[in-house]
Amino acid sequence: MSKKQQGRRADDISAEEIKQFWHDFCERKGVDAATRARGDAKIEHDPEYWADQTMLRLLDAVAT
Repeated sequence: MSKKQQGRRADDISAEEIKQFWHDFCERKGVDAATRARGDAKIEHDPEYWADQTMLRLLDAVAT
């Protein structure tokens, strides 16, 4: 088992990890690049909020 990074809780997730999960979701669901980019921007703006939300909620928030 690897050591926990100092100053990081076990349940913390970085913005990059959230975006990777979002990108995988988009690929599985066939989400277009423009929508994916809007999701990336939302994640970058508030990663802590989006870490606690579903990807369907994010898709709803950025769908046109």
